[in-house]
Amino acid sequence: MHVISDNKFSYHFEEKFLFSKLIKIFLSEFPLDRNITFLCIGVERSAGDCFGPLTGTLMKQMMVPNVIGSLDNPIHAKNLLDVYNTLENDRFIVAIDASLGGTKELGHMVVKKSPIHPGKAMGRELPSVGDISVILNVNIGGIANYLLLQNSSLYMVWKGANTLARSIATALYIMKKEQQKSTAPQPAF
Repeated sequence: MHVISDNKFSYHFEEKFLFSKLIKIFLSEFPLDRNITFLCIGVERSAGDCFGPLTGTLMKQMMVPNVIGSLDNPIHAKNLLDVYNTLENDRFIVAIDASLGGTKELGHMVVKKSPIHPGKAMGRELPSVGDISVILNVNIGGIANYLLLQNSSLYMVWKGANTLARSIATALYIMKKEQQKSTAPQPAF
């Protein structure tokens, strides 16, 4: 079973077998005894920053439960605190957002066993959210980060969101089937 080493899992969005690697990490990290909520952060009006809402929309189409944040109802700096405060304390939160990073991190999907700090690239002071965070480094950080988010590769965001949404949906399906198998009555011989 692949485990997050050094509190971090990082692969390029075009990495071969990224889908299966993400499934393995989610199977090892998603709890069986807590409700999981997916908090998909970002805005739909920016090519780079729409990673969270696009992932949320795709997960909703795949019937993934407890998804908050989508293209038609995004979670962003103005409503994040209100939404986050309505969540129950016992929920396991998976925070999903876009990020700006260095040249070596460009295009990398990163899963961490720690909260995400939304709005950091824009200089906003928002609460850290999530038990696990999933980010896609959509561009190189620097001066005028807002413009960098606007000019990020839509292909990268689309492919990353699609891979992430499918891997989460698949991991949840496998977890559900394993739970059903373990609680099913065993035939007597």
